[in-house]
Amino acid sequence: MDDIKFREILKDCGLSANGISILNNLLLESHIELLNNIINFSRDDIDNLAKIKPCMENSANEISDAFYLRLAGIEGLRGKLNADTKLLEQLKLTNADYLKSLFELNYDENYYKNRIAVGLAHNIFGISPSIYIAIYSYYNNLVSSFILKCCQKNGLSLVDTLKTVNSIQKKLTIDTTFAIESYYKKSIDDFYKIEQASFSQLVTIAEYRDEDTGRHILRVSNFAKIIASELGMDKIYQEQLLHAAPMHDIGKVGIPDKILLKPGRFTKEEFEIMKSHCEIGHNILKNSESQTLKQGAIIALSHHENFNGTGYPKGLKGEEIPLEGRITKIADVFDALVNKRIYKPAFTIDETIKIIRDEMKPKEAFDPDCFNAFFKGLDEIIEVKKNIDGNGHPDA
Repeated sequence: MDDIKFREILKDCGLSANGISILNNLLLESHIELLNNIINFSRDDIDNLAKIKPCMENSANEISDAFYLRLAGIEGLRGKLNADTKLLEQLKLTNADYLKSLFELNYDENYYKNRIAVGLAHNIFGISPSIYIAIYSYYNNLVSSFILKCCQKNGLSLVDTLKTVNSIQKKLTIDTTFAIESYYKKSIDDFYKIEQASFSQLVTIAEYRDEDTGRHILRVSNFAKIIASELGMDKIYQEQLLHAAPMHDIGKVGIPDKILLKPGRFTKEEFEIMKSHCEIGHNILKNSESQTLKQGAIIALSHHENFNGTGYPKGLKGEEIPLEGRITKIADVFDALVNKRIYKPAFTIDETIKIIRDEMKPKEAFDPDCFNAFFKGLDEIIEVKKNIDGNGHPDA
């Protein structure tokens, strides 16, 4: 299975960037090496498997057809499998190809991509892992019965036959586990996307008290993701930040409208109340079991801290400020400057950049690394802003 086809499969399954990264991690060289070391075929195993290889390759389609015929006969799966005959035929072919590759003894990245594809296909059909595990015993016996026939045809001794069957059973167990793991990762990713959608609705409700469009949260989250990318953070971190950064101002739900919506400057007392939105947001989110909400709590508390220690609410300095807070800080400031607020007009891009460079500055308001990453990604940030403002979507 080539890389382009594999990426298409992942895309067709509707996986998030987070889910794709997790599945790709299953294909790390160190992981594949570990799986192959567990198998540890002996020289005799390899020689015996080579003898029956042509016979097993000729039997691959027959084994695959028998396996899916059995699956289609299970109550609750019959309708699902027969409803999509095209996908069912593709599954049969994929499984037949897998059986052929099983005897190539070349268990590389492409080999395991095939196993991931099977796991994802079973997820699409709604074949639960419990059923898949249960049917495994049938599949194992089915393959083993054909191995016995092929061993007999090729004159292998009883001892060598038993060793060969044992070797393949060991490999089938690992492969089935691998396919189930990819199925599980896909299921987890489905819940993850539902969770992120729920978070988006939550922060949008809060933002509507302060913004006419609610697009501020969408812009800031995408700007933060770009900055994280330019910092070299991995895809999983970027994806989580994309969904956590919108919660930076969730604490504003606790600020009275007469202050939150005030068109002029705050009094000293009003500003103190306004600043409390950081701790309010942190308290709302901090006890969640969700890693995204926990990261949102950190961002809510830290995105108004200054790198030189003059920010609020804790007066943190330098790397005492969590990285996600330092990233969201510059994303939030840029968006606040280039867009109209109830208390100020919108500045142009050039005016905003001048303020960021000359008045706020790296090492003062901003982490220098985040500052540099922001400017490296500025063209992309401006393009994303145009798309969101024009169409409400970062990729429009």
